[in-house]
Amino acid sequence: MNDLTSSIWRTAYVAAILETKDALMSARVSEAREAINKRLNGHVEITPHEREALDAAVQKLATLKVQHVELIEPTPPTGDTVPPGENREP
Repeated sequence: MNDLTSSIWRTAYVAAILETKDALMSARVSEAREAINKRLNGHVEITPHEREALDAAVQKLATLKVQHVELIEPTPPTGDTVPPGENREP
């Protein structure tokens, strides 16, 4: 196994799973999948250990893509409503 070819897909994969910004998540996952596909279709031999890691990474990225949901920030109350437990009557 060539350490450089292995490190390219691994670096992209780690960047994807550690990404916390919603706006960048899809791009990171796509970049990681592309790097993994290049490794799988490359001419350098893949060891059984790396093949297992590649398969696990593909599965995790698929799960990550499905679970990625844009979070909606709550808006502050406008004064039209009374929060639970509070009474506005004097």
